[in-house]
Amino acid sequence: MGPRKRGGLMATIFDIAHLAQTSKSTVSRVVSGNGYVSAETRKRILAAMTELHYVPSQIARQMRSQRTQTIGFLMSGYTPVAGDYVNYFSKIAQTYQYRVNIYQTPTAADELNALNQLMTHEWDAAFILTRRNSWEKLVPYAQFGPLATWQRLDSDQIYSSYVDHYPLYQKILAYLAAQGITEIGHVFNSATAVNTQARLRAIKVFQLNHPTIDQRWQLFYPTQEHAGADAAEKWLALPHPPRAVVVYADYVAAEFMATLRAHGKSVPADCRVFGFDNSEFGRLMDLTTVDAQLKVQAENAFRYLYNQSHQANLAFEKLHPRLVFRSTC
Repeated sequence: MGPRKRGGLMATIFDIAHLAQTSKSTVSRVVSGNGYVSAETRKRILAAMTELHYVPSQIARQMRSQRTQTIGFLMSGYTPVAGDYVNYFSKIAQTYQYRVNIYQTPTAADELNALNQLMTHEWDAAFILTRRNSWEKLVPYAQFGPLATWQRLDSDQIYSSYVDHYPLYQKILAYLAAQGITEIGHVFNSATAVNTQARLRAIKVFQLNHPTIDQRWQLFYPTQEHAGADAAEKWLALPHPPRAVVVYADYVAAEFMATLRAHGKSVPADCRVFGFDNSEFGRLMDLTTVDAQLKVQAENAFRYLYNQSHQANLAFEKLHPRLVFRSTC
């Protein structure tokens, strides 16, 4: 079905503004991805575009009736584990003759501007590895094509193939306690991250049954850059540092270990280190870690997007995360 006509003409930006009860300039900001628009107004504009079957360009109108075999892949920044995820996602996409266009979105505006390619049907679907905007702003784009994310989200509009960190962290703590460790340090991602909150809950519950284990040494880092080195410097400065440290990502754990070793410390003799995600870094560093089944997560995310785009029924693979024991702990 083509754009709705008013008086024999294709729907225009003025029609969108009228239906959404806003100005043409506000609609333009949503289409371009530049400039502030409140979440409520954005929702009305996107709903109006859907109702009027509006697309901003002639090319997009021509593409409405056909698939592009392209998925937009958005990430706010690069990390080694993100590279692993891109690799797994791209490989399964290639087997189904799909292209994956990767976009670095360092700002919220960049993210919305990229997602407009879903709205204009230049992509069949979009995957958001890590986001810049609130989910409230991003969910409305699911009207224009299927969306999936790596981040933990419970939504009937955006697919999330996540692993629950709570039971996994409980297992890590139980393992360390069984090894006789009485002081456990923790290096977390952002304090507001959903996975961090799950880990903090695990610590709180575990502490009730193990009150003699000291877990007060906790650090939080919003990004991976230099996090491992900084955490190691803080560990080295302690008169009595914890004898085991659990780190939220293998790359950060690897940097933590490298910094300790550069200062003459031994892993695991002076400090046992537990990573998380079982990335290539973890395997190369012989790091004890958690296999969160990154490959399965990426493949399931693609299957969801493919199924939604093709009304297909590719089977999902069940996740079986597990602890992986190597030389560092």
